[in-house]
Amino acid sequence: MKITAQEEYGLRCLLQLAQANEEKGLTVKEIALGEGLSPAYVEKLLRLLGKGGLIHSVRGVKGGYLLNKSPQEISLGAVVRALGKIPTTREICDRFTGNRTSCIHIDNCCIRAAWETMTAAIHSFLDKTFLSDLVGGETKVRQALNHQTLPVLTRFPGNRGGGG
Repeated sequence: MKITAQEEYGLRCLLQLAQANEEKGLTVKEIALGEGLSPAYVEKLLRLLGKGGLIHSVRGVKGGYLLNKSPQEISLGAVVRALGKIPTTREICDRFTGNRTSCIHIDNCCIRAAWETMTAAIHSFLDKTFLSDLVGGETKVRQALNHQTLPVLTRFPGNRGGGG
């Protein structure tokens, strides 16, 4: 899975909102300053997050952006889907057909099973991880995520489940 800059920066913007005053929110300028991004790019990200139903804006002098739900209710899966997409096994397989219009292994592919397992694990992780899980210092977050993913990681040969 490829994480795009749009997904990375959009998640960072949401994390700022998750840690902001729930009633006041943050302005585009405050978010842009906090992330070292241009206000125009932050506006684009916030527009996508709004279309995805994750945030809304409050107009006026004291306006800003607020989360639509609590950080405990916004999954990383929802964030990634609002900002981009999670590739499906079919998209992965359709991309690599060699010199043909379809893969020569379309009827019996041992690699497809690996992609299906991988994409299912990614979907599961993203949908079970919430913004609230990412709030805190890196050590706290790493421990929580390693604990959450340890059973999945230890099933794969060659992986000791220690995380990165």
